[in-house]
This record gives sequence, structure tokens and C-alpha cells, in this order.
Amino acid sequence: MPLCGLALLAIVFTLTLKKDSPAIAFLLVLVTGLVILFRVFSEISGAVQTFEQAFGQGGIGQSLYLPVLKVVGIATVIRVMSALCKDAGQSALAAKVEIAGAVLAISACLPLFQQVLSLVGDWAR
Repeated sequence: MPLCGLALLAIVFTLTLKKDSPAIAFLLVLVTGLVILFRVFSEISGAVQTFEQAFGQGGIGQSLYLPVLKVVGIATVIRVMSALCKDAGQSALAAKVEIAGAVLAISACLPLFQQVLSLVGDWAR
């Protein structure tokens, strides 16, 4: 809940500053976004430990779920970066960031694709 209050406070200040000082308003949004992201990322370690325990009990190895977690992280960062680019009026850069995110997501999933193909190959024999 404190993060929502921080975001609301930043929105009010940004709307107030935007007309007279758009650069400071943008920096305020950027800093607020980074504070929120760092706070959320600090909470992720508990979720990752819970995933590891649950999947470990189910006999699922880290090599199967880790690429999925990486892709979720990549998608989150890319979405925020794209939104920041669009807010700064750089929609062409935002499109390039989104393309880079898609390439990174596919790259992160390659080990998972290899395991799936190996399983299908073993099953087909």
C-alpha cells in the first residue's frame, strides 16, 4: 500500500510541475518508478524461494521453470522501459526496446526449447 501512496504523490507533483518544468516532472516520474521497481525486486526473492520449494517437491528441475521466470522479468522491465520512452515522446525508441525485449525473451527460452525438443525426440523413438 505505501507504494500506491508514493505513486499517487508522484502523480500529483508531476501534474503540478509538468507545465512549468517538464524536465523535473519527468525526472520525478523516473525516480519514483525506479524506487517502486527496486522495492518490488527486493520482494521477489521470497517468491523465487517459494517457487523453488514447490517445484522441488514436484520433481521439476530448475532448468524448466527458470527460463519462464527470466522471461517474466524481461517482460516487466521492457514494459516499464517502453512506457518511459513513450512518456518522453520517443515512440520509435519504445518500439525498438520492445523488439529487443522479444529477442531477449526468445534467447532466455532457448534452453527450455532444447529440452522440449529433446523430450519429443526421445518420445518419438
